[in-house]
Amino acid sequence: MSDRTAADLERELVMLTYVRDRLRASEGADFRIPITAVDQVLDELSGLESLPWDPT
Repeated sequence: MSDRTAADLERELVMLTYVRDRLRASEGADFRIPITAVDQVLDELSGLESLPWDPT
């Protein structure tokens, strides 16, 4: 079992978002990650980044 934390997951999602942005820059804005669920999570994360975060 892994001892991953929420911070670890957040770093990984940020990295995936960066990679997807770089791929879109080279492949075109319509580029989608073949695993639809991952792409959907990254879209939702991008939408949340503009919202203030309140963990309470």
